[in-house]
Amino acid sequence: MMSTPSSGSQNQIPDRIARALGQFPPFSLMPEEAVWNLAQRSRVRALAKGESLWKQGEAHQGDLFFLSLGRIEYYWENDGTSELVDVRDVGDLLGLTALLENEPFKVNAVVEEDSLLYVVPGDLFKEQLQDNDSARYYVRRHLFWSTRIGAKVSVPEESRLKGKRTILQSHLEGAQLIQPRALARLLTCLPEAPIKEAAALMVSKRVPSILVVDEERRPLGVVTSVNLVKWVIVQGNDSLDPVRKVMASPVITVAPQSSATAATLLMMRSRVPQVCVTEDGTPESKALDVCTHKDLLAQSGQHPAGLIREIRDARSDSRLSELCDEIEQIARSYVEAGLSGVFLGQICAELYDELTQKLIAMVTAEMGEKGKSLPDVSWAWMSVGSDGRREQVLRTDMDNALVFSSTGDPDLDEKHRKVFLEFADRVIEKLTVCGFTRCQGGVMACNPRWCKTETEWGQEIRSYDFTRGDSTLRAIVLFDLRCVAGDAEMCLRLRELIFDSLAGNLPMQKRLARMIVAVPPPLNFWGQFVVERKGERAGEFDIKSRGLGPLRDAARIYALRYRLMRHYSTGGRFEQLEEFDATHAQVARLAYEAYDFLLRLRIRTGLRRQDSGRFIEPNSLSKLEKSQLTNVFDVLNLLQTSVRMDFQL
Repeated sequence: MMSTPSSGSQNQIPDRIARALGQFPPFSLMPEEAVWNLAQRSRVRALAKGESLWKQGEAHQGDLFFLSLGRIEYYWENDGTSELVDVRDVGDLLGLTALLENEPFKVNAVVEEDSLLYVVPGDLFKEQLQDNDSARYYVRRHLFWSTRIGAKVSVPEESRLKGKRTILQSHLEGAQLIQPRALARLLTCLPEAPIKEAAALMVSKRVPSILVVDEERRPLGVVTSVNLVKWVIVQGNDSLDPVRKVMASPVITVAPQSSATAATLLMMRSRVPQVCVTEDGTPESKALDVCTHKDLLAQSGQHPAGLIREIRDARSDSRLSELCDEIEQIARSYVEAGLSGVFLGQICAELYDELTQKLIAMVTAEMGEKGKSLPDVSWAWMSVGSDGRREQVLRTDMDNALVFSSTGDPDLDEKHRKVFLEFADRVIEKLTVCGFTRCQGGVMACNPRWCKTETEWGQEIRSYDFTRGDSTLRAIVLFDLRCVAGDAEMCLRLRELIFDSLAGNLPMQKRLARMIVAVPPPLNFWGQFVVERKGERAGEFDIKSRGLGPLRDAARIYALRYRLMRHYSTGGRFEQLEEFDATHAQVARLAYEAYDFLLRLRIRTGLRRQDSGRFIEPNSLSKLEKSQLTNVFDVLNLLQTSVRMDFQL
């Protein structure tokens, strides 16, 4: 029990406050004297059910609230509606984000149960944080970014990524935003301007590039000093040639107020040295600014873009393993910030793709040093399963395959296969060093069943017998294939063949539909979660087979039914279904949000427990999370009903 510097009846209230505060972080991380000083300056406030602690939009008054008794709920008002977004219980801090960021309250705080609060002076609290490293670190890394405290998470943001050409153009929550600089800084020229004139402008402004625009200042291309040297000096072309002959096009564009982190990732992915900021984020609007890596990195703070560069520069398996640890650290910070699980999967897919490409390059070089080279035929490394769907955040088991061109000579094809199998085995061994595990089902490119010529893959796909379970399973796995390295056109042909073969196969679709509707939600008659009763998983339930699995398969079956090929991810398929078919728009939107919630919950569980996150403990969830999880299974029930009707089950 916490002792106080002095005692006596006059100290009973501060003593009681100090004891209450000292049971919970960050106060439990402070010296007792610091907690006592806070308690002496604190006051007691009682509120009855129905009263408000503060209103949305009100300025904070410099106080921090500690909930000693009762319950307070946060409601967000938007467009005339009020939505419950969080619940605060005993031991929670209220108003911390408003205090630290000096901003108005983003929600209404309504007393749900008669409550007793200790009002802590904000200035003194911040002083104590400055003097106590452990408490300050906890607030920064745990409270500020947690789902229990912080307007960034409490206020719902649109997690869906409407109107974005690529996932990396979307906003990374918590990142700095791109602020276009003065328009006078923007150096431009018309496409018919002579190269010599453009070079003179670049020299006079001391910049390494110039933006080529049309008469409406819409971006057409970029000319860099390297382009000019290569064109005029190296190739000996005329310096009076128009810049359109030397410009790089198209221009990668982003919108003002976009995430600097996302823009940096986009540049890394597209391998361009700059992005153009336009009025609406497309090349069809006026240019406002041009940002280089240096400009954006100065704004981005912690971001995965630097990891892409680190992966490309790595020289050893051990260094790549360390970088995979850093990927999970970044994933942890983003999931704690409440970032969309679907979005996080896209980010990690970019990083893991870069990792695989690096490992492939390393293995190719190692084999070359030993006098072994890959066959002189087209080939591609494919991801399937969760990585194929761009949803793999945790380093669980890997699922991959390989396709290569047939020579028409069976003996030569077999010879090539042996080389590719050795190559794949080396890549997979390096992936295990990086923390991934081998697929227990053998879905790996080092398995002859998953290393075939394009002709062999085509024959298999066309001959599937969907009365057999193994054929259905292989077809479903291949349905999620995605090219990671090599000949992307070859992968695209296989993907189109799978859609062609399965989209018109009603028996297969009905078989998959029966699998979807056969999954009962893990709720009993009273709405309580049905959990395992025996074994090491007692008290837990399988979030993958009971929730993520049927939602994922429903997205697959509708993608097949309507040939929705634009997206690979489950979330993207639901998004495209919403756009494509008005009759399914509402259930598709709800299914997207349900899948995103479950995916985020699995990622968070896996990162905390250092496992796959597949099994969760309902008792470890907050009241709000339990309520949200119950709603998720209501959505699953709606989706299963749609599947029953659409496939006449």
